[in-house]
Amino acid sequence: MTARLHDRLFAACGILFVVLELGGAFIAMGTGKTHGLTVSSTTSDIATALARPVGTGTWVGAYMEIVSVFFFLAFAVWVTEKLGAGVLGSVARLTAAAYAGATIVSLGIGDAISYGAGRGMAVPVARGLVIANEAAYVCSWFVIAGFLAAVGLLALQAGRRFAGRSALAIVALTLVLTPLSVDNLGQFTQLLWPIWVVCVSIGLVRREPRRVVTPAVA
Repeated sequence: MTARLHDRLFAACGILFVVLELGGAFIAMGTGKTHGLTVSSTTSDIATALARPVGTGTWVGAYMEIVSVFFFLAFAVWVTEKLGAGVLGSVARLTAAAYAGATIVSLGIGDAISYGAGRGMAVPVARGLVIANEAAYVCSWFVIAGFLAAVGLLALQAGRRFAGRSALAIVALTLVLTPLSVDNLGQFTQLLWPIWVVCVSIGLVRREPRRVVTPAVA
């Protein structure tokens, strides 16, 4: 396998991660009410979501979201290797693995709620699961902020200024906006970094950035 084909393959993993994650979420939310439950949901909202079994689309969406995690891990390993690895690369890989774990836990709890819909799950039980689900989900935001911070610094060191600065900007927005408004502004930041993944996946398969070499003074 040539280096260029290798890069294209792992860049495609980054893009597939975004397509599967967002596509799966939208499919699940469009075909079942349990996927949209949050800590802000009322008792009536939860009871309505539990009233009937979820459709096949919910499980299709759940499958897509789970599979997307493994494409993200492949992308994370590649992007750190591409940008220079080192200590920052190790930090990025560890936070990527932590993000994958938190995401799978959150998705698993969400799937448990979906499975209980139409099967007699009590509203208090469902509310407890909703709270646990969102807790794991929100924790994953801070973990991904750590990943973006490490990769952003790597990108700056490698001369990829757009990738580095945009990653650090998303980190700042996440850390500032999430405590202010979890369900609104905080949620908005989680739409930004998948866009970053797509842009970086495309950018890293293009030619290397030009480095300005300063001639030595005798």
